[in-house]
Amino acid sequence: MVNSATQRSHVLFYGALAVDLYVGLACLKANPACKDFRRFGDGKGAYVHVLAWADSREAYSRRVQTAAEELDCILVELDDVELLETKMDSGDFPEEFLNMRNTAVRQPKDVVFGTFHIWHTDERN
Repeated sequence: MVNSATQRSHVLFYGALAVDLYVGLACLKANPACKDFRRFGDGKGAYVHVLAWADSREAYSRRVQTAAEELDCILVELDDVELLETKMDSGDFPEEFLNMRNTAVRQPKDVVFGTFHIWHTDERN
């Protein structure tokens, strides 16, 4: 276990291990095994941007999968996964990414969820 971490730009260094901030768009549905699920109100599911430190896209995807399960959700799909720095350099990103990045820097062990955009029909999802 490493005791110290330093942060530079969008890279976090844990000793010799460098991890990057990744972002993606997750489609979530309620886990049917969860009784009295209310996270989406009357909705069927939600799309949400998710930010997390990881050393690869695969590690990022695993972290998001685990976090979704902890919310009693099923991760249906995870799209547009890329480094946060790349996404922000393009200039095409939601304003919430700024707050999400600040939270991720302060709480590097956490997976950070943005605004849940709830959908109410289950035709496509």
